[in-house]
Amino acid sequence: MKHKTWFRLVLKAIGVLLVGLSLPDIVKLVAQMGHFSVSRSFASGRFPVPPPPNWWWVWNLVAEAIGHLLELGVGLYLLLGGKWIVNLCIPSNRPYCPECGYDLSKATSANCPECGVKLPRDNSTG
Repeated sequence: MKHKTWFRLVLKAIGVLLVGLSLPDIVKLVAQMGHFSVSRSFASGRFPVPPPPNWWWVWNLVAEAIGHLLELGVGLYLLLGGKWIVNLCIPSNRPYCPECGYDLSKATSANCPECGVKLPRDNSTG
């Protein structure tokens, strides 16, 4: 298996982990926000104007929600391929062996020096 393929699989596994860790926290935050608004509305039974919220608590909740949404976004990006990160870490502009992933930029023979597989011919020169 190629190095790039292994790297993509590891990134997808990290993406699954991040999504799996962020979803329960997001559901918990939504439930907290819903409970906060419902408890203030139905507190007296006649829908009074609620007192102003404790802004420190609201800011904490918003900051936590943004963090979990970013975690979910990065996890989904990695789960769906993370193409920019893969190409940044393992660029495709150098020739690689299709079998083992060995860097062939300095290879002179028609076979891969690492695994011995016959390399496809480059038709771009003529």
